[in-house]
Amino acid sequence: MGKKLTNRSKQALCTKKRIYQGGVKLIEKYGYENVTVDQIAKKAGVSVGTYYHYFQSKFDLFVEIYRQGDEYFKAKVPELLDRHESCASRVIAYFALYGQLSIDDGLEMVRNLYVPTNKMFLTHGRAMQDLLTEILRQGQVAGEIINSETPEKITEQLFVAARGVIFDWSLRDGQSDIIVDMKDMTQRLIGTYLNQANK
Repeated sequence: MGKKLTNRSKQALCTKKRIYQGGVKLIEKYGYENVTVDQIAKKAGVSVGTYYHYFQSKFDLFVEIYRQGDEYFKAKVPELLDRHESCASRVIAYFALYGQLSIDDGLEMVRNLYVPTNKMFLTHGRAMQDLLTEILRQGQVAGEIINSETPEKITEQLFVAARGVIFDWSLRDGQSDIIVDMKDMTQRLIGTYLNQANK
């Protein structure tokens, strides 16, 4: 049974959430590089010292955005695995979720995240990528996916293409169907990694 939160703990969680949400709104509106910790603290109605109690830096808040995405995938992927049997269909469904996450984040946030200076996309060991790597590893064990590439390399290549779909969606002001485009791209690309018997 979970430990009951004290009023102080509840208040701390609310404060951190308020800082996070205020920061996200400012980043959406002005871009990460154009927002200061002072502005985030003011938006959240807290002192700069309180901000630094919850986040070590502005970048720490930025990392939290990605942690939220990882948590989203940790919650959704088990359900995806239950609904889809083949590795290919799991990967296609996985990237449909990735597209949905961009819709949920909103066009302005996506525009501020998908920039060349954002190296978070290259961070290894994040839950989002690890979950996909495990799906691909299981596909290799089952003989569905070729073994000439590591699951880590396939994951990296699939994410490069998926980021392109999301970037294109943002260029088109969110007017394209990101889910359809993501599924189409993934289906074509995963086909290059399937063993001949599974094509």
